[in-house]
Amino acid sequence: MRLRLAALAVACAIGLGACGGSNDEPAHVARLVVAQPVEPASLNPLYVQGAVTSVVVPLIYSYLLTDDDHDVLQPDVAAEVPTRANGGISRDGRTITYHLRRGVTWQDGAPLTAHDVAFTFGAIMNPRNNVPTRSGYEQIARVDALDDATVRVTLHRPYSPILGLFFAPNQNYPILPQHLLAKYPNLNQVEFNREPIGSGPYRVAEWVRGDHVRLVRNEHWFGGVPRIAEIDLRFVSDTNTIINQLRTGEVTAYMTADAAHLAEYSALTGERVVRAPFAGIGDLFFNMRDPDVGDVRVRRAIVEGADFPAIVRKATRGAQWMEAAPRALFGWTYDPSIGPPGPNAADAARLLDAAGWHRRADGVRAKDGRPLSLQLSFVAGRSVDAALAVQLQQQLANLGVQLALHSYAPAQFNAPASSGGPIFGGKFQIAFTQVGAPADGNTDWFLSSSQFPPRGFNLSYFSDPAVDAAERAGVSTYDPAARKYAAAIVQKRVAAELPFVALWQLNAIYVVPTELRGFRPSLQTAFWNVGTWNLGAPEH
Repeated sequence: MRLRLAALAVACAIGLGACGGSNDEPAHVARLVVAQPVEPASLNPLYVQGAVTSVVVPLIYSYLLTDDDHDVLQPDVAAEVPTRANGGISRDGRTITYHLRRGVTWQDGAPLTAHDVAFTFGAIMNPRNNVPTRSGYEQIARVDALDDATVRVTLHRPYSPILGLFFAPNQNYPILPQHLLAKYPNLNQVEFNREPIGSGPYRVAEWVRGDHVRLVRNEHWFGGVPRIAEIDLRFVSDTNTIINQLRTGEVTAYMTADAAHLAEYSALTGERVVRAPFAGIGDLFFNMRDPDVGDVRVRRAIVEGADFPAIVRKATRGAQWMEAAPRALFGWTYDPSIGPPGPNAADAARLLDAAGWHRRADGVRAKDGRPLSLQLSFVAGRSVDAALAVQLQQQLANLGVQLALHSYAPAQFNAPASSGGPIFGGKFQIAFTQVGAPADGNTDWFLSSSQFPPRGFNLSYFSDPAVDAAERAGVSTYDPAARKYAAAIVQKRVAAELPFVALWQLNAIYVVPTELRGFRPSLQTAFWNVGTWNLGAPEH
């Protein structure tokens, strides 16, 4: 989820060929093979979670609005970005009106209309659909299709993040086809989830489980004929294997490259490395329901007992840094004067003593005969995650804390609670992951006590009345000063309670073919303008 507010409403999406004509030149016949570490559990975007969402959704589906590489909302299926000036946002801030482009079709030829938008909202809110979150959509009282090309969204109260959330990249949900899905009581196990029909630049031609998804261009995409004929997502979870396949040409791009191998990427023949900021946070978070790390003294001792700035530098080989890391989550509302404590071994020892964890003769801390032995969960196959885990283990050992390391295959780590996922099922003590985040300061999806999994992404199970009140105040106003005041309250409570530690704002590393043109990653996805990418043909 990420929110962006448009500075200017425009009728044509910059770089998207949205007015028709920018992609009219002959399409170059070419294939791009993208190494994808995590295979989605579903190709229905209602059930896709994690970083793979930013790949699957913009390739196959369409939003109402999208974000460009300048972090500005642009029209996708909508004809323009709603504003107060163009009448799209009502004076009281409770009604948003979208006008859709004419002539947009689904990949089976059926027209995409406002009724599809209203239907998709209903599918998200249907309690029988096991969607990972309804954050933001719960603020909507109703969605009406006034005619085929007009959608009216009525809010319970003013909700400032709405433009970037409602069928836009900050919430990941795109528009779904009513004519194919309305007949089902729920969408959890329908065939569409394996063989979807979208309205985006590419359509699914084949999904071989455990190996790849083959996508071919949608010749009738409203943005014009995509220039690259085929894009394959090749599922490879191990970074070293991906590097070898980049060398051999088995894969030709890697969009979530592991920072620990930056020098190796740069040495690849026929590839170039693109560095770009991404709306994501490297996050060490604690399970607040756990009896050991649920004690704030233990959490604070861990934060003070480890030199996290040094750990980040070493684990990422300088590619990421901890300074101002919370900016990734709090965006423009970030207050640099508020943050977690720095390294302080003496105070860390004092806190653990106060919590009843005293050193034994062997140096390990224990309480009532039980050693302070914690577990860190992380994704297997990524060098940065493993290096960070080992360094934290070593530093906490000096504090008398035993840290066991438990790595999970990517699909298992990100699995929903119903499938035994450790993170969304709350079966962990400490975990490291990277989370997509808004740049607009909206953190209710991540910190509100109403957003515990499976209803949302409050992965720490953090519950704080002051935070809940501040979150409600922040999203209910369009006044920037009031939103920043509310965000400061949240930041202070987070710094005091430490449900998580922001380790870095993600500086994404993309490895792409040297001949790939038009590649301009946004803060949300590398694929926002994928329909205009050009592989090998001259750029116009």
